[in-house]
Amino acid sequence: MFVFVLSKDGTPLMPTNPAKARLLLKTGKAKVIRTTPFTIKLLYESSSYTQPVTAGMDTGSKAVGCAAITSGKVLYQSEIYLRENVSKKMEQRKMYRRSRRSRKTRYRPARFDNRGNSRREGRLAPSIKSKLESHFREKRFVESMLPVTKWKVELASFDIHKIKNPEVSGTGYQEGDLKGFYNAKAYVLHRDGYTCQHCRGKSKDSRLHCHHIVFRSKQGTDIPENLITLCETCHEALHSGEFELSGRRSNTKHATEVGIVKSRIKKSGWNFEEVFGYETKFKREQVLGLEKTHYFDALAICCGDSQMLEPDDTVYFKKHVPAGDYQQRKGKRSEKKIPAGKLFGLRKFDLVKTVKGIGFIRGKRSSGYFSISDLFGNKISDSVNVKKKYRRLSARSTTLVQMVQLTHSSPTCHFQQAGNVEEGVSC
Repeated sequence: MFVFVLSKDGTPLMPTNPAKARLLLKTGKAKVIRTTPFTIKLLYESSSYTQPVTAGMDTGSKAVGCAAITSGKVLYQSEIYLRENVSKKMEQRKMYRRSRRSRKTRYRPARFDNRGNSRREGRLAPSIKSKLESHFREKRFVESMLPVTKWKVELASFDIHKIKNPEVSGTGYQEGDLKGFYNAKAYVLHRDGYTCQHCRGKSKDSRLHCHHIVFRSKQGTDIPENLITLCETCHEALHSGEFELSGRRSNTKHATEVGIVKSRIKKSGWNFEEVFGYETKFKREQVLGLEKTHYFDALAICCGDSQMLEPDDTVYFKKHVPAGDYQQRKGKRSEKKIPAGKLFGLRKFDLVKTVKGIGFIRGKRSSGYFSISDLFGNKISDSVNVKKKYRRLSARSTTLVQMVQLTHSSPTCHFQQAGNVEEGVSC
């Protein structure tokens, strides 16, 4: 395990070992900047000599792997879990804003025609924009700790047509789904087996309709993915509000997002060497002999064709979370107040040390008994009394970090404390 070092002016230097870092802190020649990963800043002028550092990134739609090496040694490896709830959060915010607007400012004119931002050229959906920014955020973080001289990035490519139809080949790429059908309605009826997708034929109504999942009045299109087969009975019940469609899950969602992230990274001006997936797999399996993980993929991206690495057991797992909580009350008439702000000096996602273990706060109660869990959502305790004895290790941030010490059997979680570089508390 390394301790990251910054010069007096904040320039990243080469990492050092915990013993030397402890000596610098003890003699007052350095101060602690960050505890996870442990980073110190020198308080005296020093030489700016550094060695070549190669950093690699394994891009993705759900998780991102990152690593940095120098002279066959692993300096840093991390795995970042991206946010998947941005769209849901925006719908929630929209609901609160619309409710507040109708209650507080009913005199204002409607704003449904005042949305020029959605028609802006080059605009990204907020969910994809969040994932793209997560890649750049990790890049900036690594460059703030290490003197990176070269970046290698694997930009994955997916065959969307092959995902939809694994048997496609040859001229099948030029022939769409509607080939051989009179129109889109005929294709949708054939695709759904001439069966109502809600009642599955239980209503005994033989008259079938093609229903738009997203209405034409709400800019819905006539593409087959937006059409579903319903019998006349279910179709009328749907429009009368008796039930709602859950929608179809796309099996190309993440492949499409990776393609968008790939194109945006290439246009960003980031100077890097592009690596292909087959190269990463070969080096990870045949050269390094490592199992499939995102951070091991990043290590394989960093190293050369026949370069061997001295492994490091420390991995930093990260998870991005929203900056705040919108919901303040719950109940049919909002009669129950939710402690969304600080309660007993603590917020949700604060990292705390308690008598029952170290973890992130996931639930708060006004009685003082909180729920804590690790980064992956595994429950540590459902009822920790924070009124008696606790210590806040770090405040809530949009990026939660947990250091994991890999072992041969199972990973052991360790949280570093300022001024105590080597010792960790096992959870």
